[in-house]
Amino acid sequence: MQKEMKTAREHMILITNRYPYLPGEQFLETEMKYMEPLFEKIEIAAVNGAGEKRPVPEKVSVHQLPGRPGGTKKYIHTFYSVTADVQGRRWLSSELPKARMFGSKGLLQLANWLSHAIRIRDEIKRKWLDDKNFDSRKAVFYSYWLTPSAVALAMLKETYGDDLFTVSRAHGGDVYDYRHSIPYLPFQERVISALDSVRMISDDGKQYLETKYPNSDARLLVNRLGTERPGFTASPSEDGILRIVTCSYVKPVKRLDLLVEALKETTSRIHWTHIGDGEQREEIENQAKNELPAQVTVDFKGHCTQQQIFEFYESQPVDLFVNVSESEGIPVTIMEAFSTSIPVIATDVGGVKELVNENNGFLIPSDIDAAELAQYIERFAALPEEQKMMYRSNAFSKWEKDYDAQKNYRNFLHSVKNGSGILI
Repeated sequence: MQKEMKTAREHMILITNRYPYLPGEQFLETEMKYMEPLFEKIEIAAVNGAGEKRPVPEKVSVHQLPGRPGGTKKYIHTFYSVTADVQGRRWLSSELPKARMFGSKGLLQLANWLSHAIRIRDEIKRKWLDDKNFDSRKAVFYSYWLTPSAVALAMLKETYGDDLFTVSRAHGGDVYDYRHSIPYLPFQERVISALDSVRMISDDGKQYLETKYPNSDARLLVNRLGTERPGFTASPSEDGILRIVTCSYVKPVKRLDLLVEALKETTSRIHWTHIGDGEQREEIENQAKNELPAQVTVDFKGHCTQQQIFEFYESQPVDLFVNVSESEGIPVTIMEAFSTSIPVIATDVGGVKELVNENNGFLIPSDIDAAELAQYIERFAALPEEQKMMYRSNAFSKWEKDYDAQKNYRNFLHSVKNGSGILI
């Protein structure tokens, strides 16, 4: 149970991976709109920030935390920073049994995470906690990821106790260890136990961590992400063509090659638009253009801003959004589609089942093959128009109930401001 707050927390210290530097963490752009009026002072510590910077509100100041040396020096630095630090040695010793289960790679992962956390911890101390004019009772330390930045806050919490209020979000890759080639995320249980709260973006993530760490449930709270109300409704096609959209990075986990194989087996007239760029773009684009039958046309648009995505949804007919990822946290791209009344076909991975159901689309098996996926697409194409319109209406209703950014971000930020898990 949280202690009752005696002092309003007006100072937000947000620790990000790169934001406001490009690329990534685009969801913070929306969250920042609601953070800015709620806190008198906002400071961002970008752990890996460099390069082109997105605009931030005038009251927000940005700090770039210095990086680690590269090459051979990185490993020397990693070893030295851990063994030379009293708290670091203690944390290393407690975690070694888990790391050893994954061999030398697990030990290296542990050392890298811990040295990274020590660097972030020391920078936080130098910039804020060692400043005699800094009042920790008025501050929120907020890590956007349950990664070394959250480990750093847990280490500081161990030292400063209730004088420090610490919170972390937890998304997908920082929650589900099995997604990684080494299924090991160091210090996860200890960090959850140390921080004041960990804010999950999905029920699935919360249930996953509760099952792994039964004693941690009191600190795990669900605060969903959200998207802005777009102010328009996407239009369905009226010419007999099924217009499908996908929106993601073009990389193996997104399985766009599976969608290509499925579209090869369809007979309906289909136009597929993909929004997004990535390492596999040339390969997938060539596969689609060279192998798809004549009745299936494609358009790869590359990277688009959120504004450009909504401009597309407003100006072009869209019938169906498709996501066949092999893993997800909870996709913001599906929230965006729902907010404009676009139904969805998506694989049952991560928290997707909290979004997609039989009322607003098709939740399909995670191990689906191309032939089965083609059947789902054809099944949607063959639905009566009134059924499709019902899916469209239900898609928007789901967004409005659970994924409206205004409601979700205000609730989250008020709850960390007052030091509780209570939603307003």
